[in-house]
Amino acid sequence: MKQALPFMLIISLLSFVACNSEDKVGKDIPSAAFSMASRAFVEDAVQFTSTSYGGDGNYSYKWNFGDGEKSTEENPKHIYEDKGVYIVTLKITDGNGNTNIYRKTIEILNKIVQIGDLSLKWTSSTHLAKLAGSTAALSRDGKSVYINSNDHVLRCYDSSNGSQQWEFNMANPSFGTVAAGNSSMTASVDEDGTIYIGTGFSGNGKLFAIDVNGNMKWFAFNNATDGFWNNGADSKPSLAYGTAVSDSKYVYCGNHGTIGSLVTFDKSTGKRVAYMANGASGPAGGTYVGPVVTNQGMMVILSGWGVHGVEKSKMERDDNTAVPWKWKSFAESQACFASIAVDYNGRVYGMRLTGGTSQKIFCIEGSTGAIVWEKLIDNAGKQDQGGLVIGTDGTVYASLKATGDLPGGIIALSPNNGEIKWQYESPESVSGTPAIDADGHILFGTEKGNFYILDSNGRDIVAALDVAGAITNSHSPYASEWLPTQGKFWSSPIIGNDGTIYIAITNVENEKQSLMVALTSGLVSGPATSAWPMKGKDPQHTSTIK
Repeated sequence: MKQALPFMLIISLLSFVACNSEDKVGKDIPSAAFSMASRAFVEDAVQFTSTSYGGDGNYSYKWNFGDGEKSTEENPKHIYEDKGVYIVTLKITDGNGNTNIYRKTIEILNKIVQIGDLSLKWTSSTHLAKLAGSTAALSRDGKSVYINSNDHVLRCYDSSNGSQQWEFNMANPSFGTVAAGNSSMTASVDEDGTIYIGTGFSGNGKLFAIDVNGNMKWFAFNNATDGFWNNGADSKPSLAYGTAVSDSKYVYCGNHGTIGSLVTFDKSTGKRVAYMANGASGPAGGTYVGPVVTNQGMMVILSGWGVHGVEKSKMERDDNTAVPWKWKSFAESQACFASIAVDYNGRVYGMRLTGGTSQKIFCIEGSTGAIVWEKLIDNAGKQDQGGLVIGTDGTVYASLKATGDLPGGIIALSPNNGEIKWQYESPESVSGTPAIDADGHILFGTEKGNFYILDSNGRDIVAALDVAGAITNSHSPYASEWLPTQGKFWSSPIIGNDGTIYIAITNVENEKQSLMVALTSGLVSGPATSAWPMKGKDPQHTSTIK
């Protein structure tokens, strides 16, 4: 067994994170440097990449990984067998025989099995397909949980035991041309129990209204007269990561693509009655995320070309005409599908890409679109399916993805100025939106299939579970299909009023064997009483602040 360095030496070296022979480095002397992840797991292959420069070039490399193993490759990979903190050293020699040394520390963590009392309550009685961002929704009475997956099927499960009650196939040929691409939208639940769900990420998308027994009320599609808005001609609407929003009379749903907009449908008939456009001549650029509704009466969407706001009262019309947006923030392409959060002051929080892996978390005034602040996040991977939530004190939390040397995790920001309060770095990607519980814990799943409960200060994991491993050891009829670490969370957690956590997990070995799961912990008694504690605001994804 390889052992980490003694504790006291580790502490002193952590304060001296990198060592470079700066006193000898000039334009003719090489400078050793490399990048790596700051944390990794036992038995994972860690990538080390030399970024050395200067001197004569033509370097030779001597790596020491701190566990007794060495390499002479330029960009080696290495697997650590034991938990600990290790000092990694790179010595380079250039063509003239000049040398230089650089050191960094890396923390190696044990793979998660279980921490605390987080446990598996049940798995669904039927399979799901791959989950591409879609998140579960709870019925109004909390007795049913709804989830759709990439097979375009919406399923209803008993929230107490995971038994399937019914399923609705949105790809039934009787509905016309089958929707193309993923089924990545999240269902919303109306006050009367009606479920609104769209499908079709890449064209021929449809919006369905389904009753509590799984029967279709109506569906809207690419109809030039009263379907998704299409500038007077048939279109191929695409429905991305948005969620339909309803009130007493109307349903509001966005679509993107060549022709895209935010559309108002009559709840009783499913017919288009209004749409948002740029003036009266063209589309708003399409809806990728949203709409969300502020308590100031503004509807906000994230499109492919900015963030748009429109007065909800102007979308409440039945003359099938165009409604101009009120404001637009950010002119450049977003290419980001992270979910939006809204606070009690009508401010809107979201995330947008700025090129490469750089992204900005932003805050805008929902009434005017004025930018309050932006915070550049350039030390994490490209986020595409996660999003933001709000704690009881107004703190804004966002999920981060890992890529290469860049960590994933959770970041907490001040709602006043966007300053970073803390950042919990992890070698695992957090692709979904986190959730905040009644005691301020942050709940999230990762692309490694681990589910975590992080303390409110962002310092310690107070509970964790390898969910795939838990399924393997459960009484689930599908236990034999899983192995530890075989899961992946693209979906986001929701928290029921009784503290039960619902989330869907993809089986990375066979995506057609994915499952819905329920988790429990004595730490979680229910959701936070904040403006926006989970994706879509609440377990019904009403996406509305009243």
